[in-house]
Amino acid sequence: SHRRRRSMGLADQLEQSITCHAWNRDRTMLALSPNSNDIHIYSMQDAHSGTPKFTRVHTLNEHDALVTGLDWGPNTNRIVSSSQDRNAYVWEFKDGKWTPTLVILRLQRAATCVSWSPDEQKFAVGSGEKVVPVCYFEDQNNFWVSKHMRKHQSTILCVAWSPSSLLLATGGADSKARVMSGYVKGVDAAGRSTPFGADAQFGSVLAEYDCGGWVHAVAWHPNGTTIAFATHDSCVSIASLPNGNGTQQRIRLRELPMKCLCFLPRGALVGVGFSYTPLLFTQQAGSATYNAGVPLQTTSSGAADMATSAVSAARRMFQAQAKAGQEQGVSESARLDSIHQNCVTSLRAFDSKVAGNAVEFTSAGLDGRVVFWTSDELSAAMRNLSVK
Repeated sequence: SHRRRRSMGLADQLEQSITCHAWNRDRTMLALSPNSNDIHIYSMQDAHSGTPKFTRVHTLNEHDALVTGLDWGPNTNRIVSSSQDRNAYVWEFKDGKWTPTLVILRLQRAATCVSWSPDEQKFAVGSGEKVVPVCYFEDQNNFWVSKHMRKHQSTILCVAWSPSSLLLATGGADSKARVMSGYVKGVDAAGRSTPFGADAQFGSVLAEYDCGGWVHAVAWHPNGTTIAFATHDSCVSIASLPNGNGTQQRIRLRELPMKCLCFLPRGALVGVGFSYTPLLFTQQAGSATYNAGVPLQTTSSGAADMATSAVSAARRMFQAQAKAGQEQGVSESARLDSIHQNCVTSLRAFDSKVAGNAVEFTSAGLDGRVVFWTSDELSAAMRNLSVK
């Protein structure tokens, strides 16, 4: 498979296109959807010693329409998938194969995204029906059932659980980000506190933020009291809870909008999307505010001047798209400086070693690449920030 190293960025072209990806607990298996109704599972060998080698070991083809979301529970080793066929499946590995269990979502429209709660007792599914089914396993019936969160005015595009598994952040096409209570009686232990108190009624809106466009991504800080969301007006907003009435830091980007956000274990935020290079947002020393976002440099030329290269990069991007539309191979002159050559569709915290490098997170996109981003690249971006 096609590989190339630029600085430390390690990229693997696994498919023609990737819409979502998720890793197992020990980072040896990768689940992804190649922009179709299939789920491909790859095993990754030799990652610790040398260049990782990917082998496709399973194809899961229960869905009848495009797979829109995947999440892999690290403790139970279950994969949950959502699809435009209005279904979700929970996949369990038994006797050498992945077996699906249908989830009773009660949806009439597409499922758009899915996420396990950190305790893996529940998962949430975004939908085109203005509801979020929160699903849990019912022992007496031996299948997954759902309760619907209402209060949304349009399609839900993203969902994210708080570290406590009690709160759910949602973002949607009604240009609002919300924090809602995901407390399910009988599944969650009573009396556990959140920034909004304990045992808030399921589905109640605890915080709501007006945004300047569709909310493409939401993410929780590991502290459980900070959320970030990315909107189609090219902003990233960071809000501290329980302040639920719109007090937030809004960072206006020079780039195109972000499609995905991910907090790393130590609290830094990364985001990427329609501009193909991830940005790193970190808290300024001794302050609650975040910096305006530093691009993670992956070009061999190092830190090129972003302002002067932006116009030529845009020109090359359009050349690349015009070329790629006519023929599969893009000429080197039309190739972009970024490792990704198309929109990035998903980010995952990684926190493990690949080829001797500490990999912080991975990104996957419509160019079919999975890219490993190392702590060296994050440190270099931080140095660039301090130089400025």
